[in-house]
Amino acid sequence: MKTRASIPFSLTILALMAMIVAPLAGVLLWLGWRGVDSLEQRGVDQRLTALNEAVAGFMTGGMRTIVSVGLAIAEEPIFGVQAGYEAEDERERQLVAVLRRHPALSAAYVGYDDGRFIYAGHTAGFSAAQRAEYGTPAEDAIIVRVIDGEEPMRRESWRFTSLVQADGEDRWRLTEFDPRERPWYVGAEKAHAPYLTEPYRFAWSSEAGITTGMPLQAGGGVIGFDFTLGTLAKLLTEYKITPNAIVITATAGSDVFMESDPCKAGATDCFPQDAEARTALRRTIVEAITAGGRLERDTSIAGRSYRMIVQPMTPLLTRKFLIAVAVPIAELTVDSRKLIERSAEVAAVAVALSILAVLAMSFALSRALRRISVKTERIRNLDFSDTTLISSRITEIARLSDAVERMREALEVFGRYVSKGLVSQIMRSPESAAVGGSRRELTVMFTDIESFSRISESIEPELLTSRLSRYFEALGSAISGNQGMIDKYIGDSVMAFWNAPEFDADHIAHACHAALQASRASLLLADKWKALGRAGFRTRIGVHTGLAVVGNVGARERINYTLVGAVANLASRLEGLNKIYGTSILASGVVASATASRFVWRPVDRGIAVGTTEVLEIYELRGLEADATETAFLERWAQGRSAYDDQRFAEAVLHFTQATELRPDDGPSRVFIQRCEEFLRDGVPDGWTGAWHFNVK
Repeated sequence: MKTRASIPFSLTILALMAMIVAPLAGVLLWLGWRGVDSLEQRGVDQRLTALNEAVAGFMTGGMRTIVSVGLAIAEEPIFGVQAGYEAEDERERQLVAVLRRHPALSAAYVGYDDGRFIYAGHTAGFSAAQRAEYGTPAEDAIIVRVIDGEEPMRRESWRFTSLVQADGEDRWRLTEFDPRERPWYVGAEKAHAPYLTEPYRFAWSSEAGITTGMPLQAGGGVIGFDFTLGTLAKLLTEYKITPNAIVITATAGSDVFMESDPCKAGATDCFPQDAEARTALRRTIVEAITAGGRLERDTSIAGRSYRMIVQPMTPLLTRKFLIAVAVPIAELTVDSRKLIERSAEVAAVAVALSILAVLAMSFALSRALRRISVKTERIRNLDFSDTTLISSRITEIARLSDAVERMREALEVFGRYVSKGLVSQIMRSPESAAVGGSRRELTVMFTDIESFSRISESIEPELLTSRLSRYFEALGSAISGNQGMIDKYIGDSVMAFWNAPEFDADHIAHACHAALQASRASLLLADKWKALGRAGFRTRIGVHTGLAVVGNVGARERINYTLVGAVANLASRLEGLNKIYGTSILASGVVASATASRFVWRPVDRGIAVGTTEVLEIYELRGLEADATETAFLERWAQGRSAYDDQRFAEAVLHFTQATELRPDDGPSRVFIQRCEEFLRDGVPDGWTGAWHFNVK
């Protein structure tokens, strides 16, 4: 079917409303832009002052929080020297807990006056060489180090603790590190109070940062916390006033700066002058340190104007910090943008209300229509699984949904009487629904339940019908799952065929697979029923392949898709022969020879079924593969059949008897033993060719 060009219903409605709303929004935005030139760059100092106060407040507030944590730990008896080595595990646990509660920290540790040192730190700042040296895990982890002993035998051990649990493995080496020589230890001991270092390079990683140290209350040691400049830079970045603003903190005694992160690379609003602006701001910081006070200036960098302000912060733990800010003046025209935003807000509200109204209406229509379209397409493809009723507040759509659901229910019921494959073929080519047929090779299967008449006499009709339904469902799944078509149910029997209506190049093998699966499903169902004290069904199956005419048979008003030919009769006869041999699946030689390499076959007999004149090669389908016992059994059977065909009946009895020793319940072996004994007693009939004439169906 040719697809016609179309436009979604929702887009049509939106386009219509846009033609009305867009001119109104344009006028409102024009009014906003007209007021841009009338605004001056007001409020710059106020905003920068607020920024300085916010960053200074963060630095002092955040540091005070950590100092409070450190002082609280310093007061705990567990960290006192008198707690001894027995408290080491608890100390490590608390240090790790502090790191997890305060992401701004990169390390937490304690050093004692006897040189003992306990350290917990994140491995994120480790270099590649350090990762290789310490065997650092790939995932984010916390390293726990312990150093003790005296020179030259100071021993360092370490292990890793992931964000979930410890790895449980300790490693060690000799080291010269002594916490008593570090600035944070010396400064805190000397001050007898919390101490903050100048920015410096950490001994344990390649990163730079600052450290705060707090002496233990009971004396004899110092608690320390590291802030990496990378961590502080990320925190400073949160206080940037604009995307291209630069925030730097520094001290007079160190040339290490703490800087906010640059504007994200690739962002459309990033200015290319970031590196030049940072260099200029560092020079301004040096000038402010020399001048000893606040410094503010406007400067041009690579053609763009910047405002730079450097001012002292409130001293933090006696350490004097400077905060410096560089902001593009173009990003400070807040007042001008406010007018634009107000105008845009008015336009946006009008557009938003229109869009919401249109979307509500269009979605209410198009969504329901789309779901109905999808559902009808499934029904067209004979998929009746979607039972959801499509609801809508629109009366016409609700009625349409009800009609589609009633159609689905009716077709689903009808589909139980007609093969989906047949309907699909008719839908693809409606002319195939005409009365008539075509000749082709088909594989036909007949099934029957052993002693069904006797079973039916002992079961109530309602219960018998229920069991038959479950039985037919099990067999039907095996047949349809192997591309077969069920022609009809005849009492307790099933007639199915392959290679029609769809062509199937492997129809013989598919029929054999279906026979094995149907027999297995029948046995499983019978075992289940027997376990419940009920009579089980034993299925007999016959399979034959041959030419037949398949097509529509009947009148113009009422037709049936079926086959006509001797192949169905022979399949039925093969099914009936299972009663004589005590077997479950019998097939003709045509079927066995076509699939000899894919299944295990046993040549049972050569015979002429009642009502026919053609000698039929009778084979038993044993399975997909043979184990050692099955192979030995088939060898004994083959030897017996060879002796039987050569009229060496005494030898044949011996081989068939050996076969029954391997398979005591084998019916064909018992049948042939009886025949051979009759031939030995009465002699071979005149004109005997080895083909057995059956006188019962």
